[in-house]
Amino acid sequence: MVKLYNPLQKPSQATANQLSVYFDEVSWASDTNLLTLSVGLLADASNVTSLGLNLHYDKSKISYTPDTSYSLNPNTGTDTIGQGIDNILTNGSSTAAGHTEKNDTSDLDGSAATTAYVDAYWRTTYDAVADAMAAWPGSTDVTLYDINFTVTDTSSPITFSFSPDSNFLKEGYSLSAASQDDISIDLTLLLDDVVQNIEVKFEDVEGALQQLPDQPLIFVTNDTETTTVVTDGGTLGALSQNLSFTHVELESESYNDGISLSDAILQLEHIVNLTTLSGNNAIAADVNGDGNITLSDAILTLEHIVNLSSISTCSLVDNAGSLVTELSPSTISELTLVHSGDVNLSATFVDIA
Repeated sequence: MVKLYNPLQKPSQATANQLSVYFDEVSWASDTNLLTLSVGLLADASNVTSLGLNLHYDKSKISYTPDTSYSLNPNTGTDTIGQGIDNILTNGSSTAAGHTEKNDTSDLDGSAATTAYVDAYWRTTYDAVADAMAAWPGSTDVTLYDINFTVTDTSSPITFSFSPDSNFLKEGYSLSAASQDDISIDLTLLLDDVVQNIEVKFEDVEGALQQLPDQPLIFVTNDTETTTVVTDGGTLGALSQNLSFTHVELESESYNDGISLSDAILQLEHIVNLTTLSGNNAIAADVNGDGNITLSDAILTLEHIVNLSSISTCSLVDNAGSLVTELSPSTISELTLVHSGDVNLSATFVDIA
């Protein structure tokens, strides 16, 4: 059995009110076609109360055979190692049936690439001595279970994803966006294989692409979830997991963002049809990101100039001129960083602090 490249590694830290599911390890035995995923949970609380988790997959490429007598409580049955689910976390769990394959007719994960799923769920138990619900899972970082699949088609990567069962989530918590993204496992990529190569540049006023100065980029998923990744020589550092994000910010708060009165004038000229903005200029002009260049965008630019507010959002654009909001450890691409409000693309992103 060999360890494969892990496309869903553990986040560097827990995020408030988020349950981050990850793979602790991905193992593959080519002689028996056995694929084993070690599933872990990282949270900011050790008493998440309950967790309902569906692991989705492409049924045309793998098959799942459950341990029919094995429930969440191993005292009710015996575990057949290498079949179904192994080493499932039992602390604080309730006795519950499950671990069977279900067809994803309702498309619970919103992915056309997966067709079936296996569900598992845990509940905390009542501690009579403490007169309170027992802490579960008892730690902020735990291994939930190992799950085994037989690979029936090795010709191409296999797609997985997770979805939550909202009936079994701690109140106020949600499954992290990264945990719910499509996950691609390539049986040809070993643990130490390097597959990512993401170059980040910026377009200058002459339309030429320049190397982005080295500084960390913050990928913003929502108000509470961000991921910081360094750049080195214009190349983005290795991603530990898939990233879905709304926009990018620079870690430094003092850099040449290029926003000036001339940018607001270009926005206004576009609005009254004196000129037409396109490409990265148009992306920069749409400050609020609603897909249109309007007076509200020009006002935001003017407020930034006079320090009434601050524009910190940046966009990543691919060579086709499309906005990029997803990256993975297997992405190979050349991307352009565009600062919102810098309509004439005069930003150099040089730290001027």
